[in-house]
Amino acid sequence: MNNDTKTDEPASDGKVGEGTWGAPLVLLIPVLLIRHLSDLSTPWLITAWSLLALVAVLTVAGWVSVARQRRRGAKGWGTCLLLHFSLASQVLLLV
Repeated sequence: MNNDTKTDEPASDGKVGEGTWGAPLVLLIPVLLIRHLSDLSTPWLITAWSLLALVAVLTVAGWVSVARQRRRGAKGWGTCLLLHFSLASQVLLLV
């Protein structure tokens, strides 16, 4: 019989990289376009704030991943800073 036991270690190298923050960054693009190309009427504002809420949820999920794996790469931190700066600036510009 095979007595293999599974470990809780991730299959990757354990580093949180750019991919952790990639999806939220991509979702910020429509928010930026809405802000620049629309008249910010009510439907566009609702769409923009909904996308920002989704970005915030994905950012929290990214931080959960960072907390679990505890190892981070320099590129991952750079992308993380870019995401947080972009998210904060978009929220401030829509307020």
